[in-house]
Amino acid sequence: MRTTGTSTVETGELSRLPAGPILVRLRRVLITGAAAAAVYTLLSTGSIGTCSDSPGGGDSGTTQVTCANLVVRPSWIVYAAFAVILFVAIGRVARQASTVADALRTLDRAATLTIALALVAGFIGMAWLFLVPHESLTSGGTIIFPFPFSAPELTITHNP
Repeated sequence: MRTTGTSTVETGELSRLPAGPILVRLRRVLITGAAAAAVYTLLSTGSIGTCSDSPGGGDSGTTQVTCANLVVRPSWIVYAAFAVILFVAIGRVARQASTVADALRTLDRAATLTIALALVAGFIGMAWLFLVPHESLTSGGTIIFPFPFSAPELTITHNP
């Protein structure tokens, strides 16, 4: 194990390369980013649906069934934010890191930020989905979408 300053740096399998520890940590950040994207995808996917009866038009006395289906999907903006975090971290390591410990700290912060963004965006999207009143979907109420945390799609159908 090599030491840099007062901190110990694990060199791993790439000990012969000068940037070995940085490459190992970069690989870990990429795997963390892929796992965060998968977790975000799972957390921000869901749907709710509801139907209501309303008086139909005309004098026939029939009722019209109005059904609403609200589907929440992952937003491309969050995936783009994951990529921006990764590229900014790599750029900061390439331009500003003066020691291996500084580079590893920057990459660790990028991984932490990616995980935090995935969890926060996923939970905000799901919390929004659970808090939407089902009655407002078919009654014509106002629904505020959780942009940019998720991408909801509301489909309303009328059946005689």
